[in-house]
Amino acid sequence: MLSDTGRAITESLRKTIDDAILDEARLAAERTTQSQQTSKLLLYVTLAGAAFIVLIGAASILLVQRTARQRETARAELESTNANLERIVEFRTADLTEANEEIQRFAYIVSHDLRSPLVNIMGFTSELEALRKDIFDQVAKLSAELAALNAQAAEEAEPSDTGEVDRLGTDFDEAIRFIKTSIGNMDRLINAVLKLSREGRREFRPERIDMDELLTSITATVTHRAVELGARIEVASLPSIETDRLAVEQIFANLVDNALKYGREGEPLHIEIMGRTSGTHAIYDVRDNGRGIDPGDHARVFELFRRSGPQDRPGEGIGLAHVRALVRRLGGTMGLSSTLGQGSTFTVTLPRRWTPGNRSKT
Repeated sequence: MLSDTGRAITESLRKTIDDAILDEARLAAERTTQSQQTSKLLLYVTLAGAAFIVLIGAASILLVQRTARQRETARAELESTNANLERIVEFRTADLTEANEEIQRFAYIVSHDLRSPLVNIMGFTSELEALRKDIFDQVAKLSAELAALNAQAAEEAEPSDTGEVDRLGTDFDEAIRFIKTSIGNMDRLINAVLKLSREGRREFRPERIDMDELLTSITATVTHRAVELGARIEVASLPSIETDRLAVEQIFANLVDNALKYGREGEPLHIEIMGRTSGTHAIYDVRDNGRGIDPGDHARVFELFRRSGPQDRPGEGIGLAHVRALVRRLGGTMGLSSTLGQGSTFTVTLPRRWTPGNRSKT
C-alpha cells in the first residue's frame, strides 16, 4: 500500500519535473526566438542609423565643399575688386598729383610773369613821381604866362590863378599814392602765391621733433612783440612727433603770430599752447582770449585771400590757408572753436609719425 503511494508520488513528481523541463525548454525557445528577432531589429536600426550618418556626412562634405567654393569665388571677386579699386585709386591719385603739380607750375609761372609788368609799372610810377616837380613847375610857369598875356589883352593886371595848379598837384599826388599802394598790394599777393607754390613743391623730410623745444624757439622770436602788446604766452608740455620740421614750424609760427595780431583793445592778451595724444595722433591747441571770430566766418578764414572781421590789421589772407594746407599735407586736420569777443582755439591734429602715405585727402 505504501509502495503504491510512493510510486504514485514519484510518478507525479517526475511528471511535474518533466512538465517543468518542457515549459522551460519552450520558454527558452521563445526567448531565443525573441532574442534573435531583437538582434535583427537592432541590426536593422544600426544599419539604418549608419546609413543615415553616412548620408549626413556626405551632405556635410558637399555643403562644406560648396561653401569652400563659394568662399573662394567670393575671395577671388573681392581680390579682383580690391585690385581694380587700387588701380582706380592709383590712377586718380596720379591724375590729382599731376593736376596739383600743374596748378602749382601754372601759379608759379603766372606769378613770376606778373612781376615783370609790375616792376615796370613801379619804375614808371617812380619816374612820374620824380618828374612831378618839373612837370608842375612848367605848368605853373605856362599858367602864369597865359594869365599875363590875357591881362595885357584886357589892359588890366589880374593875378595869375595858381589854385587850379595846386589842385592838380594834389590830385596827381593822390593818384601816385593810390598806384603805389595798389602796386604794393599786388606785389604782396604775388609773393604769397609764389610762396604757396614753392611750399607745395617742397618734399617733406620727417625727423624727430621735440615740440617743447620748437615752441620755445618760436615764442622766443616774438618775445619783444609780446612785451610791447602786453601779451603773455604759456607753453605746456607737448608730445613729440616725427614729421617735417619746417612745415610744423611754419604752422605754429603762423598760429602764434595770428593770435598776437588779433587781440582785444583793453584786454591783456593771453595765449596758451597745449598738447595731448590720442592713439596714433598728437593734438595741439593754440588758445587765445582775443577778439574771436564770428561763427559765420569759421570756414571763411581758411580760404585763400579771405579775411574776417574789421580789416584793421596788415595781412593778405594767406596765413590760415597756408597753415591748413600744410596740416593736410602732413596727414592731419585743422579745427577752429571761436566765440566773437571772447577768443579762439585752433586745434591741430597730426600723426605722431608722418609718412608720405598718410597724407590727408580731406
